[in-house]
Amino acid sequence: MNQTDVSWPTAPTGIAPVGRVSDPELRELARLLREDSTSEWFERVKPPKNPHPTVTKLPDYDHEEELAAVPEEPTESYRQQALEYVEGVIEARDSVRPDSLQPASELPDGISRSTSRQWVWYHTTDSIQERTDDRPRSLAETTDHGKYLFFTPDDTGVLEDIIVEQFQSRPFDSAKVPTIPNRKPDAVLCLYYSDDRYRADLRETYQNEPEDDTYGVASPYDPELPIIKPRGFKTDSATRRNEYSEEFRQESE
Repeated sequence: MNQTDVSWPTAPTGIAPVGRVSDPELRELARLLREDSTSEWFERVKPPKNPHPTVTKLPDYDHEEELAAVPEEPTESYRQQALEYVEGVIEARDSVRPDSLQPASELPDGISRSTSRQWVWYHTTDSIQERTDDRPRSLAETTDHGKYLFFTPDDTGVLEDIIVEQFQSRPFDSAKVPTIPNRKPDAVLCLYYSDDRYRADLRETYQNEPEDDTYGVASPYDPELPIIKPRGFKTDSATRRNEYSEEFRQESE
């Protein structure tokens, strides 16, 4: 699938962009707009007084113009505009999200998922169970924030399983996997954290690849299970410097 084949609607003037709204919240908003039984949808679609910086940086964005385009009371034309926009975004998200991911409604409590053009994002919410670090910080070789990387040639859903397991047991709170158009030959999981204390443990837990294809086998290869290739920890600063190991480049090509 080519990203240019997907139609991503632009928010009409006077209606807040929904790019940062989670997938379940967006479907709930669409339901409210369709039923039109309360005015709750009106408050949700209006541009906020203080929009997110990513919105204000959009080309030709004029916040005063956005606020001026909002009717004083809910109108049918305003509702229809909002509904068409929201349904268009839902359709676009559904078309790029890997089919192997579980329905958002089946994700455990405390885990929120949102789909963008290039990435499916995961974050924890306030309802996540209490979690503690089970590895001391002294194990970290770097205390710079970054991401643990995992690759698989198989279904992206195997990477989502890692996210759920780690979100529920350790204080990870952010991760992403690629959408269908953004996937390389392998799908990659970026599991974000403040240091690399878990690098050995995560490799030993999840690595499953033929011995000839890896630089260090953590556990016996099981050909009946999906291939998972952990590739260590990459700091945000190294990413900004565009520094990639040869192994990472090979997996991404």
